[in-house]
Amino acid sequence: MQVIQRDKFRNERVFPLQSLRQAARVAVVYGDAEKVAKDLAAATPYRRRLEQSRILVVPVVDRGDKRGQGASSDAVADVGPGRWELLKDVVVAWPGAGAGRWLAWPTKNDAWAGYFRRLLLSAGAKNAAGGYVTVGVNGQVRGSGSGSPSWDVLLSTFPRNRPGNKADAAAEAAWRSATVDYQGDLSVNDPAMKDIRGDGAARPIGTTLELPSDGPAREVLKVHDAFYDALSRGDEAAMAAAWRGGERKKPSPLERFIERGAVLDGWATVLRPDRRPEGLKLSDVDVTIERDVATVSVLESVGNGATLLATQTYDKTDSDEGAGWTLRSHYTIPYGKDTVAKIALRCDERGCVAVPAKAVASEPPR
Repeated sequence: MQVIQRDKFRNERVFPLQSLRQAARVAVVYGDAEKVAKDLAAATPYRRRLEQSRILVVPVVDRGDKRGQGASSDAVADVGPGRWELLKDVVVAWPGAGAGRWLAWPTKNDAWAGYFRRLLLSAGAKNAAGGYVTVGVNGQVRGSGSGSPSWDVLLSTFPRNRPGNKADAAAEAAWRSATVDYQGDLSVNDPAMKDIRGDGAARPIGTTLELPSDGPAREVLKVHDAFYDALSRGDEAAMAAAWRGGERKKPSPLERFIERGAVLDGWATVLRPDRRPEGLKLSDVDVTIERDVATVSVLESVGNGATLLATQTYDKTDSDEGAGWTLRSHYTIPYGKDTVAKIALRCDERGCVAVPAKAVASEPPR
């Protein structure tokens, strides 16, 4: 597969995925324009972590059979140098989605869409749900499924580079050489690291970069801080307050696990001294705000030395106290080199369920 990237200066580079062998991993997401747009929206809050883990996301858009009635006459079949219209004509142009080393588009989109369509049909899967495939640095398939990938679970299988590790440093150099340059330092020293989507900010590992003191991102982080303060103190009333807000716009994502028999532990249980994490420290906070949804990802370090990747989502809501941000979900999963994530934690305002990581590797249609 040949892919194309473009940086913020409109410089383009076309290269075969084969050139990333031993240097990077690839995650191909496939589906109709709406499904792929949602996949990219879900991936964008993790864009910096995807780059740190040398993961290239390649969207393949199914526009229907070009010979039938399913094709859109105003869509673009293929992409090549100077033909970056695919972002706006086939998939909604999420602000900032075209920038960065983490994303590339296939130069022969429809050919690959046909391949995935036939693959899903031969497997007896519903083509409408789309699917995804992940490929490791050795070129072998690491995982696949119908629907969409859970990006936090995907990241847990491909942790970020280890500082000072020669093998990781060599792979990083090859990864940067093969792909279009990102205008910034992905390690720890970029003072300009900020959210490319307007509202939000990132705190690279080991820096003292100040997070927003005002605006929507600051309001989101106030709720984020209140959640972790309640968690560290085991304060059930404060935890309930951290989740308080307007009514849900859609069912809790925990429902599908509870319906299958997963045990929901209420916050009273989760916050017990023998259950809540001891010596919890946070680092590498990243905030992304898109329309009325905010996402915060952060690294949790606990007393036993384990590192977890935590992700929280928020809805912008109106209540009697005025507009604000309501915490809707809190996810954690083990995240570290040589760590195999077996259990993922999924929480909402009622409490948490622990589920096998494999059970949440794929998401149903969003």
